[in-house]
Amino acid sequence: MKTRTLVIGALLAVITAFFQVMPLLFSEVFLFLTIFSAVPIYIVSRISPKAGVLSYIVAGMLVMLISTHEGLFFLCTNGIIGVSLGACSYYTNRKTIIFIISSIALTITLCIMNYGIGLPIFGSKMAGGIIIQLSILFLISLVCNIIYYWFSDFIFRILKKSNIFI
Repeated sequence: MKTRTLVIGALLAVITAFFQVMPLLFSEVFLFLTIFSAVPIYIVSRISPKAGVLSYIVAGMLVMLISTHEGLFFLCTNGIIGVSLGACSYYTNRKTIIFIISSIALTITLCIMNYGIGLPIFGSKMAGGIIIQLSILFLISLVCNIIYYWFSDFIFRILKKSNIFI
């Protein structure tokens, strides 16, 4: 891995952690800004999947220093979205494959959060049997990944065009 890629990864990991803990540091008014924490991880993962995974872990550790709950939430939601979309985009341009693989990864981590750790994702217990619940989680993951992909890829193309990071 190049030194430049590691430095970019470290910088974007700090930016990611900052977005994720904004509501804790300032006010709950900034809660909506946590959705942007996936974008820097996507950018690093798109440049180099290894650096993306490293940035994802570093950002998760930084967030956990401030709040364990936010750290777990980042590692199981926004972080996994960024790293899976970025890494998949690095290896293929086929959007269907990118969306399916990233949605499976997000569904697995949401299941870990919901069923393994016991943190309800939607604030309450989900209705229906396990197959219905998994289907709902997968569909939500798919929609989420598609939206994140288009936004993150838009930012990535702007940065690439302006030669800021890439």
